[in-house]
Amino acid sequence: MVRILLRALWSGCLGMLLAMLAGLAIVMAALMFDPKCGPGDSGGCAMGLVTVPLGAAIPGFVLGFAGYLAVALWRRRPALPTIRQLRDWGRED
Repeated sequence: MVRILLRALWSGCLGMLLAMLAGLAIVMAALMFDPKCGPGDSGGCAMGLVTVPLGAAIPGFVLGFAGYLAVALWRRRPALPTIRQLRDWGRED
């Protein structure tokens, strides 16, 4: 169980990094195509380069952690009984 939690933490950190990179890429693309941002701007457009990746960090971590934990626990669940086992349940051999 400790191994699952450590791998879930690793997946959470990876999810956080990917979410931050995706947020940064989206903001950079938006800044390139926004005609209001550029020379003479007061710096408000550039603040998105900081705030969006930081805002995406926690949801990225939570999604990575919870996603890996859910998949790992789903794989560890006990096997479902077969049709024959269900049909013969309660009968003596």
